[in-house]
Amino acid sequence: MKVNSASFIAVLMSSPLLNLHAQYLETNVDTLPEVAVTSVKAKETTTGPIKKYKASQARTATKSDTSIHETAQSISVVSSEQIRDQSVQTLADTLKFIAGVDAGQRGRRGLDDFSIRGFVQSDYALRDGMRMFYDTAWVQAEPFGFERVEVMKGPASVLYGQTGPGGFVNVVSKRPTDRPLAVLGITLGSYNQKQWTADFSDALNQEGSVRYRLVALTSESDDQVDFVDRSRTYIAPSLTWDISDRTSVTFLTSYQKSHYVPVRGLPAEGTVLANPNGDISFKRFVGVPGLDKYETEMSLLGYEFSHAFNDTVSFRQHVRYNTYNVDGAFTDANGGLTTNKRNYQRRLNVRELSAQMWTVDNQLSANFKTGGLAHDVLVGVDTLHYQMDRTFINRNVTALNLYQPNYAAAVVSAPVVAAASTGNDMATQSGIYLQDLIKFGGGWNVQLGLRHDETDLVQTRVNNTRTKSDPSKTTGKAGLLYAFESGWSPYISYSESFLPLTGNTADGSPYKPETGQQQELGIKYESPDHLFSSTFAIYDLKRQNTLTADTLNSGFSIQTGEQRHKGFEFETTGQLTDRLNVVTTYSYIDAEITKSTTNTLGKRPILVAKNMANVWLRYDLTGWVQGLGFGAGARYIGEQAGNDVNSFDVPSYTLLDAAIYYNTASWRFSLNGRNLANKQYIAGCASISQCYPGDPRTVMLTANYSFK
Repeated sequence: MKVNSASFIAVLMSSPLLNLHAQYLETNVDTLPEVAVTSVKAKETTTGPIKKYKASQARTATKSDTSIHETAQSISVVSSEQIRDQSVQTLADTLKFIAGVDAGQRGRRGLDDFSIRGFVQSDYALRDGMRMFYDTAWVQAEPFGFERVEVMKGPASVLYGQTGPGGFVNVVSKRPTDRPLAVLGITLGSYNQKQWTADFSDALNQEGSVRYRLVALTSESDDQVDFVDRSRTYIAPSLTWDISDRTSVTFLTSYQKSHYVPVRGLPAEGTVLANPNGDISFKRFVGVPGLDKYETEMSLLGYEFSHAFNDTVSFRQHVRYNTYNVDGAFTDANGGLTTNKRNYQRRLNVRELSAQMWTVDNQLSANFKTGGLAHDVLVGVDTLHYQMDRTFINRNVTALNLYQPNYAAAVVSAPVVAAASTGNDMATQSGIYLQDLIKFGGGWNVQLGLRHDETDLVQTRVNNTRTKSDPSKTTGKAGLLYAFESGWSPYISYSESFLPLTGNTADGSPYKPETGQQQELGIKYESPDHLFSSTFAIYDLKRQNTLTADTLNSGFSIQTGEQRHKGFEFETTGQLTDRLNVVTTYSYIDAEITKSTTNTLGKRPILVAKNMANVWLRYDLTGWVQGLGFGAGARYIGEQAGNDVNSFDVPSYTLLDAAIYYNTASWRFSLNGRNLANKQYIAGCASISQCYPGDPRTVMLTANYSFK
């Protein structure tokens, strides 16, 4: 079946980036001599390295090796090469050049915070396609251990069960390579940053069927905020055993220990709003020196097993056991500024958490044809069991004069256990899902999915309360895409999500799960050489059954709340020429609370910028100096609502980044600078009492030595 593509691509063909890439291809096709191909290019896998910045596949969206170009959903991928070029230090840093994503809005608090299409999704992260902890607060993933980071936008419960409506971030771990690898590195940077890295991989037998990898890092640094420091140790051994041509298993393990003093928010009056006493210094520490600090440990142990029964049917099993421990405290606002607008009322919050989680995902796939239809069918059964013991303790602290602080005079009250928050959490989820990816007619791609979940959530508290919720839910997705031979792929899709809630209404009825629905319309482009791609997407995304105050029964909530986020995104990634790599994005989000019993009705949610734009360029100067290159980028975040009732705004800001690279036979040097203008800005506000200062200017010099 042939379809005329002109009506779909007439407008987008005028894109200057696409025209530049096309001109480059045309020029080189006309002038380059004929070259005989003597080797076959290694096929990119969904877990292996990506050449440069542009990925061809992403397993997150379909749990299969489907091409991104043929997937009816918006997907972004960040490669380990881009992570290295930008000298990324946190997962939030990794996500800052992705359309529709805002990361690091709550400052340097020692956690991976990010939103996708305006919804906070930090608690629903994936590692190697499997759920991490429900409460990931106070833990940061280590980017040096990433092979790639995939971002799937929009509801995704069909394949992964309970989650928020914004989407997923899936971190893919580094794993054994087919070729020997041995690299040592050191980084020195601003605020006494010191970092040492090691990355080794090789075969353990002559046939190369058994391979190992060892990734390790240790780092430490201070901060522009007084009394703040941090350190981290990370080690990740892995082993792959190709048992036969059809059977393979990879063992993935990691251990991470971190210490840090969290950077908490400052009041809006004195940062984004006027204060009669003047501006508050961004160096100001609002905590109690010596008491504010966190010690965290996280370990992962698991395997990925695959077996192909024949060319049609295959089986995969992914299993992981996680442990997670937190011991620490942070000082937070407890009433905000007093009437003199100088003294900041505070409370010390002590947290002791210990959690364990098992996840198992069994997948059976089959590829076959019926008539003129080619099917890629996936049937899966997954289970998750999570348990956390938690102790919350509160201690009042004397107010701090933010203009003339006297930390020695702080008086901390006796600890008081927060009985309503201290106890045990348990969650069990079991799901069965079915997906069919259908191809026909030379370019048509249909994606259908259905899932049913059973959940069991129990919260037990030391005040003798016990809340239980055991909702079940069926969710679905559908997508239609046509891949033209010209490289254009228009598509349309629908997807759903659900998120169970614990608690009851005033009449004793358990809360229904939150739900999400998204309609998306878009078009993708991939260049003939597969080195450059672009996506334009329009979406309408709803979050329903959210809790809002019960005006007739004080202390209770009802589920009449709703948010609606409408917007569009544009993203390009890849090589415009042999020497020029580019990432450009633009996002527009029209977010509104459309149903509520409070004065937030019709307001814009906090931490949602209406406009965001990014650009990153990397250019190789090998024509002038062999091994020399540079990178440059700009990040723009538009105005945000400062609080729930939108009584003030957080100003927009633009940040400039740059880098210089130099490669020799064995050495690679890079000098990276972020926020080069040293702009003071607020990344976001949660309320008038808490606004989070953004990152100051940082400069990092890295040297890597490769043993060959």
